[in-house]
Amino acid sequence: MGLRLKTAMTKLGPLLLKGLLHWPYWGFMLFVLSIVYKLGWLDHRFNVGGMNDWKWKVNYGAVILSAFWTLLLGRRARWIALVIIDLALSALLFSDLVYFRYFKDFISIPVLFQAGQVGALQESIWNLIQPSDFILFADLPIGLIGIVWILWRKRVERKEQRAKPAYRKGRRLLRLIPGTIAFTIGWALIYYPVETQKDGWARGLFVGNWWNVPIYNVTGLLGFHGYDTYRYAKENWFGDGLSEEKEQEARAWFEARRAVQKQMESEPLFGEYKGSNVLVVQMEAFQQFVIGQSIGGEEITPNLNKLIGQSLYFPNFYHQTAQGRTSDADFATSCSMHPLPTGSVFIRFAGNEFDCAPSIMKTQGYDTTVHHAYDGSFWNRYSMYNNMEYDQFYTVKNFKLDEPLGWSLGDKSFFRQTVEQLQTRDESPFYAMAITLSSHHPFRMPYQNRALDVAPFNGTTFGDYLQATHYVDAAVGGLIEHLKEAGLWENTIVLFYGDHDNSLYDMKEYEQFFGHSLNKMEQDAIIRNVPFIIHLPNDGHAGIMEKAVGQMDTLPTLLHLLGLSTANEHLMGVSMLSAAPKSVVFRNGGFTDGSVYFVPSSDGVIDHGACYSFPSGDEAGIAACKPGAEAARNDLTISDRVVEHDLIAKFRKAAE
Repeated sequence: MGLRLKTAMTKLGPLLLKGLLHWPYWGFMLFVLSIVYKLGWLDHRFNVGGMNDWKWKVNYGAVILSAFWTLLLGRRARWIALVIIDLALSALLFSDLVYFRYFKDFISIPVLFQAGQVGALQESIWNLIQPSDFILFADLPIGLIGIVWILWRKRVERKEQRAKPAYRKGRRLLRLIPGTIAFTIGWALIYYPVETQKDGWARGLFVGNWWNVPIYNVTGLLGFHGYDTYRYAKENWFGDGLSEEKEQEARAWFEARRAVQKQMESEPLFGEYKGSNVLVVQMEAFQQFVIGQSIGGEEITPNLNKLIGQSLYFPNFYHQTAQGRTSDADFATSCSMHPLPTGSVFIRFAGNEFDCAPSIMKTQGYDTTVHHAYDGSFWNRYSMYNNMEYDQFYTVKNFKLDEPLGWSLGDKSFFRQTVEQLQTRDESPFYAMAITLSSHHPFRMPYQNRALDVAPFNGTTFGDYLQATHYVDAAVGGLIEHLKEAGLWENTIVLFYGDHDNSLYDMKEYEQFFGHSLNKMEQDAIIRNVPFIIHLPNDGHAGIMEKAVGQMDTLPTLLHLLGLSTANEHLMGVSMLSAAPKSVVFRNGGFTDGSVYFVPSSDGVIDHGACYSFPSGDEAGIAACKPGAEAARNDLTISDRVVEHDLIAKFRKAAE
């Protein structure tokens, strides 16, 4: 009996192997399993919610739908097509991973319109890539070997050679069966899990537009890209426009906000610095946590520390940026509106109308300039700045590169030449914005510029960041001296603020830096908290203001100091100097009002978020944050509606 079984298995084994190799769909099955494995591997690295049963089903469905059509092809064509799809999807997943490490978000269609900027980010991109990432391409050699085997295969089945055309046509028709079955299964694996979640915990998620991570936790990564494509097409090609009701809601929102903003006109400091020059300094990736700190017995930011004692200082100031990063900070600060959840306003809607600082200042006789020692087309600045009505944009072409550093010109020389450019302007007063570059990721400074002993962080990106901020601080000290020498320091309002976080999210390094653990609220806040300093002429009104404020509050604060009304402007911020209450809303739907701090959950459900007492970080219970969280989502919805539908232009036309 044993001999017979052994003999049978000896004969059956090769037959099974031959059958498997000639089974027409095994390549398709391997493709599905390979891509789904990669999606699970990526989900573990994103770490924003976990691969639940629903997301697994949607992942399988999305992968099947991406390739079901290959089942309509012949064996050879199918194999080649599957390898090409595998390569394309692997490249997409790889790009998503690298992008997520920098932005904590996923690539969207609007982001692809910014692809022309990738060249400038090469050093940062390579810094973000890890050797293990190439596992996403580990299956491709097998596919390539298969292609070579197929292309060079000479053996042709005799039956196919002698087959009649009608028979071959019948075989092609038979391929419709597995193709149709695969499409149906793929569609069902997406539709039913998504609809089930939409009727449950994800109710209302696809109506809002505040954060991509919760959508990913419903759809998976390929499902997200499919939904994002649908969303973009609907908004830009097939949309029905904005209803009159929603337009009126936005109009009413701004009328209510103006009533709050008007309070500043009866408060202290309103108009006290009327007619003063204004210089706004936007510092690249500069975060609050380095202010007042020392390492190795040496201050990291000695010049800013000294300046704080002579200025109005807001330690609880937060950036409100999203995927647009530096351009988002510029937009929020200059135009007092929320950036978009995907892409950059500078690129997507540079032709729309906004009420921004340069155009407002021009109505008051100000000369308006912006200074940035880089390519003027980056972030579509030429178009956006022209729309914002700057009188002149000084780009890298207007600077002498006498201090090459990082992306372009070192900040020390940049500040010196910016002051020289301001001195050549005949008109007064001026409103100027200076955008720095030297502390850009990955923060590697030349050896001669490393003036700080950053042990025990030597050789780490975190240590490089500390070096870069120390250099920028020294450049700020130089800027102050140049302004004094030019006779501008005592008649100019000078603002310094960080534009966005530094893309370093390993909390262990921050805890090592501070020498103690960080609670969950502190971990979230440390990434959002950036410095904000207003130096007033003659060191006026120096002091610390603890209230929670954000980038969108910058323009209303300037108007407060200059005595300019907001009655005809469409601004979402409120003066930091006003007692009027207002929350700081983050792009993901989180917020703080100075008494509570809300961190949304990765599924987007408000009740699943975390509410903390501020500044202690103690858990406060979701009831304390729920009204603010709902208001935050409404603010984001109104802002997106105004930006995407160019409503300010409509509001202005209706007011004429």
